[in-house]
Amino acid sequence: MDPARLRFHFVLDPRATRWDDIANLDDADVDRMPARFVGGRNSWIAQTFVRLRRALEARGWAATAGPGFPPGAICIAHRDDVNDFALPAHASFLVVVRADRAPVEACDLAIVQNALAVERHERFVPLWPQPGIVARRGDRGACIERLAYLGRTDSAPAWFEDADFRRALRARGVEFEVRTHDWADYREVDVALAVRSELRGVLAQKPATKLYNGWLAGVPVLASPEPAYRELRRKAIDFVEVRDAADVLRAVDILRANPGLYRAMAANGLERGAQFGVPATRARWMDLLEREVVPRYMAARATIGTRGSWFAIAMARQKARSRAHRVRCGIESWMRDVSAAADGARQRWSPGSGGRLDAKPARGRTAAG
Repeated sequence: MDPARLRFHFVLDPRATRWDDIANLDDADVDRMPARFVGGRNSWIAQTFVRLRRALEARGWAATAGPGFPPGAICIAHRDDVNDFALPAHASFLVVVRADRAPVEACDLAIVQNALAVERHERFVPLWPQPGIVARRGDRGACIERLAYLGRTDSAPAWFEDADFRRALRARGVEFEVRTHDWADYREVDVALAVRSELRGVLAQKPATKLYNGWLAGVPVLASPEPAYRELRRKAIDFVEVRDAADVLRAVDILRANPGLYRAMAANGLERGAQFGVPATRARWMDLLEREVVPRYMAARATIGTRGSWFAIAMARQKARSRAHRVRCGIESWMRDVSAAADGARQRWSPGSGGRLDAKPARGRTAAG
């Protein structure tokens, strides 16, 4: 087969997402309609097709998107769409995005969201930054009037809603905004918060997107000690690490008292963020496809159609790893609940309770106090 006749097919199951117009979209459409590119399949598969299509076609390669696994094509798919023994996927060269899931086995190559503990068949490619990021207004200078969390709130820590924490911020002239939509608009954001309360086993698979979104927007970031954030850290000013509300308040105080530090963090973020912008991420994808995917496909193309047994065995391993992942996360969740219950019991205990754990506790200081 002539390499110039290669076909890259981006697998989009219409039962999960509908993209009837995807062949007509380009980069400008992604930035214009960011809400369409939310969620695993949409952000990883649909967006990657749109972002790469012209670069692929410029090399003489065909690029398509839609359902199914065309035999002989290089198929780029989300793990959720490559998780069934009955799939006719074995006759395609499979590049599977693991996303937040358990490890992928039924693939020729797997894409992971961070560079931690990368397995032999895995390659790190960062998730695309938030589409259409609008940077912080330059005329805001080093003022700190708005702390913002931009993202879903299903794993937001409880202290987001702590009245004392919000009151302490207002006493400093800072409003705390939790924004569940319009994630691209950083014009009025002075400090970005990248934290969540999640199991360690889940965090190990997460991307560092919130960190480099803040960098690209020119906004200093306060980030929890997630593995992906720490893995990207090169300088102390890449972000301020925070674990709770008290840490956030201390960080805000430091930045308010040191405008030079604020400006240095913003400038450093713009420099670091360029490594994760759309042009850089597109270049990483194309380098991986040209340097590794295409040569491996060309070497294996003669036998791809006979891999039914290989796919079944690989899928069995994948299912087993999924079960093991669920068990580990279940144990971690149980241990966390037990620890939280013990902490709650200790907080309900007071010397005047007569030994009763159900006595009303005395009011104590919060983390923001």
